[in-house]
Amino acid sequence: MSENAAIVARIIEHNTGGQNRATIDCDHIGVTATQHGRFDGDIDDSIAEALDEGYIEEQDGEYVATEKVWDLVPGTTR
Repeated sequence: MSENAAIVARIIEHNTGGQNRATIDCDHIGVTATQHGRFDGDIDDSIAEALDEGYIEEQDGEYVATEKVWDLVPGTTR
């Protein structure tokens, strides 16, 4: 998986669940990604790649991270 798709998956995981909303929309993902110093790409392509790889899922037009996202951050669990 590309670094951009991994960044998107981590953004989604970090901003959903717990005391945050259950899902996050594309606009909010894009705003957060553009503020990330290492993100350099197309947000739609990165979301599509993270979806294809199974790190995120779409729910009612918004996104949520799957348990697989924890593979991107070794040594952590939900």
